[in-house]
Amino acid sequence: MTRTTAARATLIALVALLVLAGCASGRAATAPVDEEEGFVSTAMVVTFGDGEVLFVDQDTGTPYYPTLPEGTPELAAGNIVRVTGNGIMLESYPGQYPGITDVEVIEEGTPADAEKYDELVAQIWQSKDPSEPPLASLEYATDLAVVTLLPTTCGYTWTYEQDGEERTVAVDTLAPTDYAADELPDAALKEPTEVTASFDVEATGIEVTRWNEGALDVEGEKVEVAGLTFAAEPDYRYAILATFDAGEVTYAFTA
Repeated sequence: MTRTTAARATLIALVALLVLAGCASGRAATAPVDEEEGFVSTAMVVTFGDGEVLFVDQDTGTPYYPTLPEGTPELAAGNIVRVTGNGIMLESYPGQYPGITDVEVIEEGTPADAEKYDELVAQIWQSKDPSEPPLASLEYATDLAVVTLLPTTCGYTWTYEQDGEERTVAVDTLAPTDYAADELPDAALKEPTEVTASFDVEATGIEVTRWNEGALDVEGEKVEVAGLTFAAEPDYRYAILATFDAGEVTYAFTA
């Protein structure tokens, strides 16, 4: 999903702790929590850019980016949807709602219905610089929280089209092992934890390497990956080499 430059800066500075209890200020709307279903709200679908989807909560008027679960029906501008989830959002603007478990279209609406939000969209959306590499995020759960962490983007090679010409940019930065520990996002894990990577551009795969934080000068150890998911352990530093149709990018974090 494309983000504005401001949203990227906010997210990179934030290790989003989604407390699963007592977080009323982060709820998507004011509807009650159903113990069996979860938190239920309604929203209008707004589309922009290359078909990106924004929800606008119909009780609060708050815009947010939904993480659509598997099985979500095809959505069109003007749809009114019933959203079920944990009711907790990341504190960026617009917020992100990763805890959605179900989206149901309850009114078809029309694109004209969504035009009332054109000014809102113009304020928050800018087209992504095609030379920028994909934005990565890591999601994992603890006993008390669901956490989203944005790893540091290290070196990358990225091919894009501009003015009808194909261009390639190659950027070299510090190697993942050359950063001081406090310069990297910290997952602060207490035990081995399953971590899932996601990107705002579809990845073709990832490779993960780790180093003990006390021995960064030795060869890294390959970590087993299933799809985009791997296990991370405390006291290790991780490098994620993600491949895309347009290039490859290395990301890093510490645990």
